[in-house]
Amino acid sequence: MVERRRRTSVQDGLLFAAGSCFLLGTSVTVADVFLRSVTGTNLPAAIELTSLSIGLGALLSMPVCYANRSHVNAKLLSEMSPRRFRRPLGLLGAVVSVGFALLLLVIMGENTASKVGSPETTSDLGLSMPVALSVVTFALAISFVGALIGLRSEWRSGRKELKR
Repeated sequence: MVERRRRTSVQDGLLFAAGSCFLLGTSVTVADVFLRSVTGTNLPAAIELTSLSIGLGALLSMPVCYANRSHVNAKLLSEMSPRRFRRPLGLLGAVVSVGFALLLLVIMGENTASKVGSPETTSDLGLSMPVALSVVTFALAISFVGALIGLRSEWRSGRKELKR
């Protein structure tokens, strides 16, 4: 019960942060368009800020999707014979999610490690690239944990079905 409540709080926090990122990206875009139409000037760093905030929002949503196993599945097979295909497709999807999340984490981790100590910054906002990449790597690490939780949940639900 406590684990479920804690997991829900973490998921709610991640979704709130992701929603805030999407809202920020949308607000910056609206403000930029408004300024262009009214004053003929653009909002400095609008494109970069929008891209970074929406990208971070998507990254923060990934752990929740993985943990809740809300990934895309093959509806055609599962609708043709739900009892036969639900378990294998669920496990396959969960395993592929873990593999994909791990692959993204390793690639980004190596890229982040190569940038440690670098003076590079983002072009418009001047954000430190090592710090920005570390945030992305951390979000991908949380996604990997979410994928593992989803795999564990899928495994347990399948074992419960077999006992029936």
